[in-house]
Amino acid sequence: MKELHLNAYAKVNLSLDVGPERSDGYHEIESVMHTISLHDSITLREAGSGTEVVVNDGANVPTDHRNLVARTAEMLREMFTVTRPVQIELTKRIPVAAGLGGGSSDAAVTLLGLVQMWKLRLDGRELLALATKLGADVPFFLEGGGAVARGKGERLTYLPPLPTTWIVLARPRVEVSTAWAYRQLPSGGVSPRPNTASMIEAVKQEDVREVGRLMHNVFEDVVAQTHPLIKDLKTRILRGESYGASMSGTGPAVFGLMANEAAARKVADDLRADPNVEVHVTRTFAENR
Repeated sequence: MKELHLNAYAKVNLSLDVGPERSDGYHEIESVMHTISLHDSITLREAGSGTEVVVNDGANVPTDHRNLVARTAEMLREMFTVTRPVQIELTKRIPVAAGLGGGSSDAAVTLLGLVQMWKLRLDGRELLALATKLGADVPFFLEGGGAVARGKGERLTYLPPLPTTWIVLARPRVEVSTAWAYRQLPSGGVSPRPNTASMIEAVKQEDVREVGRLMHNVFEDVVAQTHPLIKDLKTRILRGESYGASMSGTGPAVFGLMANEAAARKVADDLRADPNVEVHVTRTFAENR
């Protein structure tokens, strides 16, 4: 039986800016993103019939067409009239609906894996087009590492990855939907905005201290108005040996770039005292696909 074992890495938004709504309903974004070592595991195997998704450790993760990995397989099956069965076993470690891109990363890795397993002929541009169809964050995860994403997320400029930097990640047990978060943005535009050009330069210079200082997410203040625990977590992270802290994506996960592993673990131990928070210690990560 043919099997492929793959890792799908989470991301954090080092900066996230949002422009006006476009005619297609999406907003223009500008975001500097970086993958982290926290990951889901995916096994693709020829088994069963049709497309079958099995989820381990994923409370409330659907296994039908609502799951992006199932939609990815069905899209390829339809386009290339693939009749071979596939079972997609997904082991979840990335917190769900947290602003960390877990579902998008799972989809990107499934797309790459099935193209390999089914020996489909797709060039880079065609892969990017399919990833964009699946979701705004999916194109970034085709390569991961460091990048600035523009448009709705599909226009990517890759950046050199940051030096290994320890991260503490805190996910409050509250629900934040992306659609709701966008509705909270003021109609007249957001202020203050991140300095994306300076952030890109700091990443290029591998200046983690400056990256931490410049981190800013336009969703953080508006989401924290409804969920004040987000601000509280940020404050507690900044009390440690931290270069900076911010919310990732549309939240509610908050992360801090830490001076070293010991500092990350010390803050994590403090945050774990709160039963309403899921805490991970991780680090920046880039792999060559």
